[in-house]
Amino acid sequence: MIREKGFTLLECLIALMIMALITTLVSLQIRVIKSTTVKSSNQPLDWYVCLTELESTDHQFILERVERQKLWLTSQHSGLTYELHATDRLYLSRENCGGYLLLFDDIKPGSVMFSKLAGSRVAVKAQRKNGQTILGVVRFYEKTNYQNEGGVCNIN
Repeated sequence: MIREKGFTLLECLIALMIMALITTLVSLQIRVIKSTTVKSSNQPLDWYVCLTELESTDHQFILERVERQKLWLTSQHSGLTYELHATDRLYLSRENCGGYLLLFDDIKPGSVMFSKLAGSRVAVKAQRKNGQTILGVVRFYEKTNYQNEGGVCNIN
């Protein structure tokens, strides 16, 4: 018996099963990517960077006082007092010294609300100009035994 060139029925079924498995895995991966993209777009990267900057070890801000649209912070490094203002943007300014550092832009005026939570945490809720609500919780540093109301104490 002379064998002709070609595939057997079994080889075709195995190839078909492998293709079905690959297609299923790719479609599942696409679903995961889409759901991750939707979740990450709920809290945009620029908002995350803003909140991370407030928690930065470079500043080590200590929470002094909370109002609806303003926070008072003291830097552990410099002992200087700052105000975090919420208008149509979030920005830091030195108390009674002028100048400011812009942290976040594109906020609907009057939509920012700071709420004091337990410990040194503050909830921040705002609405972007496009209507998207953005939320976050910032954890500030705790006062240490070496600090008082006037700033950092020098211990010799």
